[in-house]
Amino acid sequence: MKISVFGTGEVGTAVASKLKSLGHDVALGSRKERHDQQIPVLDHAAAAAHGEWLVNAMHGEDSLDVFPKLLLDGKLLIDIGNYRTAIHAPIEETLGESLQRLLPRTRVVKALNFVSAQLMGKPEDLAGHHSVFIAGNDGSARAEVNWLLESFGWKDIIDLGDLSACRAMEQLAPMWIRLNEKFHSVYFNLGVVRAAELD
Repeated sequence: MKISVFGTGEVGTAVASKLKSLGHDVALGSRKERHDQQIPVLDHAAAAAHGEWLVNAMHGEDSLDVFPKLLLDGKLLIDIGNYRTAIHAPIEETLGESLQRLLPRTRVVKALNFVSAQLMGKPEDLAGHHSVFIAGNDGSARAEVNWLLESFGWKDIIDLGDLSACRAMEQLAPMWIRLNEKFHSVYFNLGVVRAAELD
C-alpha cells in the first residue's frame, strides 16, 4: 500500500517508521522535500499524489491549511491530529468533522489521537488492557483503518461510529496533557473495561 504521512515530527516519524516496517511504500509530507532521510520526504503536493492512503500527523490548525489545497478525491485520510487550542479552550467544530466538510470526496477516519507517538505503532510496549478509538462517516473506511490498526498490534479497537464521535475523542486531549504531567511519562493509555456480553 502506498501511504503518505503528513508531518515530520515525533508522531509522523513514528507512524511512518511503523508503516515502513510492515512493508508499505511510505513517504512523509512536508513543506520542503528532503533527500537525506531513510523515508523520502516529499512536498505536500507530491506526498498527496504518492499516497493511496494519507495520515494527518500535523496539528489541527496546520492540517486545515494544507489539505484543502491538495487533490485528495477518493483517498482515505486517517486523522490522528488534535488542535493546539484544544488543550485550553473548547472545540467549536472538531478537526475530524472540519476535514470531512472541507474534503467531501475524501474518506476521513479519526484514530489514535489520544495515544502517544511511542505507543501508536507499539501498543505492546504498554502492559495490560488498553483501547484505541476510531470514527468515520464511511463504514468501509473504518473497517480498513481497523485492519491497519490490527496490523500495528492493537487488540481493543472500539468503533464509535460516525465523525460526530470526534467531539468525545478530541476533547480527551487535555486529559492526556494532565496525565503526562502527573506520570512524567508517555507510557499510559485509556482502557475501556466492559461486560463480556458487550464485545
